[in-house]
Amino acid sequence: MIDPLAFGTTLACLATAFTLVVAVFTGRYRLRGFAPMFVLIQLALVVQAVLDVVGLIGGHQTPEPTTHLAYLATSLVLLPVAVGTTSRQEDRWSAGVLAVALLALAVVVVRLITTWRAAG
Repeated sequence: MIDPLAFGTTLACLATAFTLVVAVFTGRYRLRGFAPMFVLIQLALVVQAVLDVVGLIGGHQTPEPTTHLAYLATSLVLLPVAVGTTSRQEDRWSAGVLAVALLALAVVVVRLITTWRAAG
């Protein structure tokens, strides 16, 4: 697990969530405007997951492997599900749902790091 990548992913999630909250209040949410950021965040999560699995296969032990793998799976699924659920509507509710999903994703990434480091 690469700490700078996790930190950057968490920051990207928080910054995008903040921007989405602003879009909720201004009513200016458009999926096309946020799609590149969603793709970038998802790409970072996939890279992080691959490196995580490589580390686990390489012998890294976590105290609670099931919990760690659950966070890992959640990190890969949360954003695509949220975007897929809201992609047909470009309204304030969609932006709000995506903001909440990104905040939850930031927490999941922090928990991934925490469960990874607990073994060290």
